[in-house]
Amino acid sequence: MNVWRIAMKELMTSRDPAMLIFMLATPVLLILILGSVLSGNFNGKEAVGTVRVLYSASGDEAAKEHWESWIGRSIDETGGLEGTERGDREIIVKGIAFDEAKMAEQAAIDEVKNGGYIGYATIGDEGIRYYGNDRIGAENAIVQGLLSAYADHRKLSLVLPEAVGAAEGAASSGGHFETRMLQAPPKPNAIDYYSVAVTTMIIMYISMTAGLLIENERVRHTANRLLVAPVTKAEIFAGKITGSLLLHLFFVILIVLLSKYMYGADWGDNPVMVLLVLASQIVFAISLGIGSSYMLGSKASGAVIMTIIQLAALFGGSYFQNVDNGDFFSKLTRFSPLDWTNDGLLSVIYGGVESPIGGMTAEYAAILLNMGFSVLFLAAAIGIMRRKEGL
Repeated sequence: MNVWRIAMKELMTSRDPAMLIFMLATPVLLILILGSVLSGNFNGKEAVGTVRVLYSASGDEAAKEHWESWIGRSIDETGGLEGTERGDREIIVKGIAFDEAKMAEQAAIDEVKNGGYIGYATIGDEGIRYYGNDRIGAENAIVQGLLSAYADHRKLSLVLPEAVGAAEGAASSGGHFETRMLQAPPKPNAIDYYSVAVTTMIIMYISMTAGLLIENERVRHTANRLLVAPVTKAEIFAGKITGSLLLHLFFVILIVLLSKYMYGADWGDNPVMVLLVLASQIVFAISLGIGSSYMLGSKASGAVIMTIIQLAALFGGSYFQNVDNGDFFSKLTRFSPLDWTNDGLLSVIYGGVESPIGGMTAEYAAILLNMGFSVLFLAAAIGIMRRKEGL
């Protein structure tokens, strides 16, 4: 009962006009501005550099020779475009670099998943199998188009010789070209994406106010009154966290509903899982604020938390959509709580996105990471609070 009374007291802060404006008006305007100004990044043209593809050729020697001769002829037909063949058998065709795989098939597929290559193609007697990273859409489409052209060329070369009947039987059985996508094809538009990204960014700012949950009691000189009241430190701590969680969860639900019905943002058809991911991030933000306040002090923690929020937003895709190119920047994004939370929400809305945690989809990985770090921050805060005489 004491926990609930303290939680209700925290809920009363919803009457603050400044909080209402920040928690509702700010994200709604940001979604509209970013979703409108940056819509071209989702629907416009993309600059494409050299596209790197892994391949392995096996089976009949004639098929292997046809593949390599076709690449050679394609180079000759580009009108002077350089084609190279080195010791590792790299061949560049129309801006596409084909690297022969010197590894097992699963290792090659993992290279594609990690963004090192656009795709992995196997050429054999049964046709072509292609594993493409659909997260890199334009380049992946180019590779698919090129391999489709090769498949058509191969079928044509088979029906021209004497063994027309056998070739027609092989063609009618299908299987000359098989595509396996490693990412789900549905994609968010600008409004859809920034509805998710701005909502998770605003949630991170909760840590600024959470750091003041206990500090405000000291400033108002009510901390000593709480300590002499018939409540324990644990009840005070739990009540404040519960009240803050319920308050901010209410605001976040309003943001989701406003973006959905004002802008038509797509939040998927699984609202329970969306709510669980968002709630786990709210718990993380509250825990970050409280833990930092106890470990660093109220004054220093504010500056540290603001720095963390800005870095998390920069690397977490709050201002622009992250593309996993396998470079150093892409690796840094994995350390942003906004990145794994955004991935979790997009996974719920658009399909199962794989997470860095093996065998787990992104939404469950986001909940696990958010709650895991929350436990660490809260444990540190509780340990420090127990050693203090006051709150």
